[in-house]
Amino acid sequence: MELYIYLIIWFVISIFSFALFTILKFSKRKKLSKDKKISLNKLFKEISLKNSSKEKIIDYDKLYHKVLIEMWYNWTFWEILKVEPNEIWDLQKIWDLHKLRNKLVHDFDFIDESHLKKREKEYKEELKILLD
Repeated sequence: MELYIYLIIWFVISIFSFALFTILKFSKRKKLSKDKKISLNKLFKEISLKNSSKEKIIDYDKLYHKVLIEMWYNWTFWEILKVEPNEIWDLQKIWDLHKLRNKLVHDFDFIDESHLKKREKEYKEELKILLD
């Protein structure tokens, strides 16, 4: 009898999770208010003025997450990416850039500056798309 109850609970949670995923995946793209766009673009420009590609990548990642939160995805960056929001055009690229950010923050690995510059430009372009 107890196993039957667990199966029912698991089934209900599965249906709810699938419904939430479907709603988020196929809903209209969320838009930012004009005021939010202005303030987020100001942050974007401030980050762009930094010298270090490493700093830019880390801050672009924070800003990307902040923009998604402003679009009512109030979860961790990882959780947001898992639901594959319509607002993200190239999900795999964002995953890769976020993994790079994690590596920069958590590891002591040396990463070539030319590679960081290339990835920084990619993040910058993805942010422009999201903020448009």
